[in-house]
Amino acid sequence: MSLNINRRQLLGSGLKAALGVVAMQTVGGARPGLIAERIFSQADRFAPAFKRLDEFIARHMSEIGAPGMTLALANRNGLLRSSQYGFADVKSGLKVAPQTLFEIGSISKSFVALAILQQAEEGKLDLHRPVVEYLPWLKVDSRFAPFTTHHLLSHTSGLSGVPLLMRVAATTLRTGAAPGSQFVYSNIGYDLLGFLLEAIDKKPYDEIMQRRVLNPLGMTSSSPIISNDIRERMALGYWPLKPDRPFPLRGKLGEAPWVEVPEAAGSIAATAADMGNYLRMLMNRGAGVSGRVLAENSFDSFIKPVIKSPFRGEDASYAYGLWVSEINGHTLLRHTGGMVAFSSAMYADITDGIAAFASVNARLAGGYRPVAVTKYALELLSAAVREQELPPHPAPLPSPAIIKNAADYAGTYTSPDGKKLVLTSRAEQLILQHGNTGIVLEQAGRDRFLVKHPDFELFALGFGRDKDKVVEAFHGADWWMGQAYSGPKSFEHPKDWAAYAGHFRSDSPWYGSMRLVIRKGQLMIDGEQPLVPIESNIFRPAGDGGDADRLVFDMLAQGRATRLNFSGIEFFRTFTP
Repeated sequence: MSLNINRRQLLGSGLKAALGVVAMQTVGGARPGLIAERIFSQADRFAPAFKRLDEFIARHMSEIGAPGMTLALANRNGLLRSSQYGFADVKSGLKVAPQTLFEIGSISKSFVALAILQQAEEGKLDLHRPVVEYLPWLKVDSRFAPFTTHHLLSHTSGLSGVPLLMRVAATTLRTGAAPGSQFVYSNIGYDLLGFLLEAIDKKPYDEIMQRRVLNPLGMTSSSPIISNDIRERMALGYWPLKPDRPFPLRGKLGEAPWVEVPEAAGSIAATAADMGNYLRMLMNRGAGVSGRVLAENSFDSFIKPVIKSPFRGEDASYAYGLWVSEINGHTLLRHTGGMVAFSSAMYADITDGIAAFASVNARLAGGYRPVAVTKYALELLSAAVREQELPPHPAPLPSPAIIKNAADYAGTYTSPDGKKLVLTSRAEQLILQHGNTGIVLEQAGRDRFLVKHPDFELFALGFGRDKDKVVEAFHGADWWMGQAYSGPKSFEHPKDWAAYAGHFRSDSPWYGSMRLVIRKGQLMIDGEQPLVPIESNIFRPAGDGGDADRLVFDMLAQGRATRLNFSGIEFFRTFTP
């Protein structure tokens, strides 16, 4: 007797049955018991993959210090597995549940792109007309041609990468490059797309997203914006206990402030099961549970590479709200999301028709996103579908205290006023001799280290090189020369810059605070990002992508600037170190 079901569908049903999320039904007159027996025989085949994934996630969460995680696995038939780990509220002991909402962050951008492309399908929007024609109130200071919706969707508008909050959209925005010429990840660009949706549909953004995207995808438990109305359903978010300084791996977390997020750049909160419906749509090229969300040709535009942009160090291009890669004949769609207190990742192989989404309710060290989880989940699913040997767990995260080239930094460094900084190396450890104590440093990036001591906690300890040889060290405003240093030893800067040095804080947890220091004749953000003077009180960040940004210091009191405007974001001097 034939069940009239193909192998892919049978494997998918088996995965669903393994977690009790598929209803028993008769097919072609077969008895329900017989169907159940065949489905569960397939479930046995996938059980080892799920067991191995759960083992990895438990280890991974311990390695990174995550409080909780939610996970969705899907194929073209829909949700394969929804699983939850850890705590939605650590203090109360409340565990993450299937209906717990997690903020998906910038993965929301692809949802916005879907709604924009629907408007284009309906003839209401031309992706290649200047956006200002649809938003006549928009003020842009630019020497380049106007940017279009296409440019906003692909982060090639030339707008700044700094502002997030949509209140900045009504100010005068700057562009730093010709539209289409550079990739600069711009949240304010996607906020403008939210305004564009409203201008065309004549409805509030949340109603548009609910009607155009969430409802057709069957995402009935999710919310198009993060508001107080859903707060009780949300996982509690966590962030560094001291968010104004470098944060170490597995550092101490505290409860993050609650923030409403109506901005289109990252407004969606979803359950894992609902994200399974979204992943299903991607793998079915625009077809959702209730029919098509996008026509085939619009989906082609949705995932068509626009501009080269690495995805976390891997070769990729950006399309419309998604990174797209072609790897070994497979088309991969990927994105991550970072919020004040949530970190998410999505990974879809639309060639094989398998995908994963994961989210953690914390902001962790090093710009963490759960990419390792979603990537490994797909590797396991792919092997299980092909009945191949399951891949081993990814290697454990290396200890940040293990520094294989520690000897490169060892030596005595001397400041211009004669103070010494002494570092030694021993068995792949770098040790700072401070007072009578030896402090083991932790890697925080290339030539950057964290020093777990109150005298050094506000900045990373960094090193400079000359022809690949370490020749200098710096920490905030402090600078030391190594024995091999041969450059200038004294530096000048305008006297009025002293008014700009200090600690500035934003009233928004999105931006936190920054410390301006003067080192080697340069004004720098957090001792790492040099600023280029434009006028006496106006600067721009050095390097590529900074032409759209301006830092303006004003409101002097006692000879010190009390306000800093960074591309529309206001910071005010705080009189703490």
